[in-house]
Amino acid sequence: MLLTKSTIKSFRSIFILYISFIFIFALLYILPFAKTGTLSFVDSLFVSTSALSVTGLSTINIAEELTRIGQTILIIEMQLGGIGILVLISYLFLMMGKRITMSSMLLISRDQNQSNLKTIKLLSFSVLIIALTIELIAFSLIIGQVIPHYDSMSDAIFVTIFHSVASFTNAGFDIFDGSFSNFEHNPLVLYVSAATIFLGSIGYPTIMEYVFSFRKKKSLFTKINIRLHTLLLVTGTSIYFILEGHRGFAHLDFFDKISNSVFLSATSRNGGLSTIDISTLSITTVLMIMLLMFIGGASSSTGGGIRLTTFAVLVAKVISVAKSQEHTVIYKKSITQETINKSFLIFISFIVLIFSSTVILTMYQSAPLEQIMFEVISALTNTGLSMGLTGELAVVSKIVLICLMVIGRIGIFSLIYFVFRVESSKISYLKEDLAVG
Repeated sequence: MLLTKSTIKSFRSIFILYISFIFIFALLYILPFAKTGTLSFVDSLFVSTSALSVTGLSTINIAEELTRIGQTILIIEMQLGGIGILVLISYLFLMMGKRITMSSMLLISRDQNQSNLKTIKLLSFSVLIIALTIELIAFSLIIGQVIPHYDSMSDAIFVTIFHSVASFTNAGFDIFDGSFSNFEHNPLVLYVSAATIFLGSIGYPTIMEYVFSFRKKKSLFTKINIRLHTLLLVTGTSIYFILEGHRGFAHLDFFDKISNSVFLSATSRNGGLSTIDISTLSITTVLMIMLLMFIGGASSSTGGGIRLTTFAVLVAKVISVAKSQEHTVIYKKSITQETINKSFLIFISFIVLIFSSTVILTMYQSAPLEQIMFEVISALTNTGLSMGLTGELAVVSKIVLICLMVIGRIGIFSLIYFVFRVESSKISYLKEDLAVG
């Protein structure tokens, strides 16, 4: 994408708008009708950031410390975070009767992987329709399983709506009585939730290609997302079943072990919900969850992480270098050098952010290193899983995680274009070989 001054200005405007939304919702949560007791602004800001970035980490008990009104506001913010800030901007322009500028159109098209700018208006409406449709289907399938857990029909309906939105947007908030672990013996709820999380994390463009058949031949973007998503889901399920079958899932029967393994595999890629206490899992399982969180979901989806296409490009590049091949190829398509460079920038940036943030948190948290690093990765990848450290965070630690959640959601490039002055250089230097490795 060509980085003109107007495009970079649009990046900065989007960043400011995103931060503004976070503060607006943070102010709403501290109003008397939204909370049941006292709520500090830092905690309110943390929850607001977590909701708009569809992460799911929370320093407070959402079920107890927010009223139904507060939880309704949370649903709205999760939905806004799930459809994406760029699509939201297109809604605002359309409602105000204004034309979307070319620079904003380019950003939206890049965010949603659309090469044809004429499809942007259709895409904007389709995103909301797809989200509401999938959430309605999920609601219809699991409402009957939730009703027996509540005395009030209205409570059961509200909680199911909340869960459906949280699942599809990959925002791992949970307001179930007794937590989501109540459904560890309920395969229908687990499989429906896993499927909803899966659909949310493969992205709207991929769903649109299959539902609306915009292309008879599927794009490289969609091929990577579907195949890699499925591979990682099956791999995660197999690993969790093997590692925890006689440990964390030992109390379950064979079929419940499978359903819980499938659910954990889906949710550890950005879902944020869990039927088991993560801190009770073996260190090997925890490391696998960290890896899956790091890879994350698809670009242009509700998922986070370095994203599937980035991971695919990195692996393909490593293979091409190992084979001394001139070009980096995925499914018989040569990948541009610009894409490769961006992929490595994202990868290195994530490593640096994880390491530096972990170092900072170790100064303020007296917890094991794996718990601190898990919390950091979960925040940066917008996953929402925790080993129990979130409720014990110091103020500085909360601020660090807030920053990580924002960066993870808006992307490394939006941050770079906002902070730094980016200008293309036409200067060319002499080439020099260096001994490496």
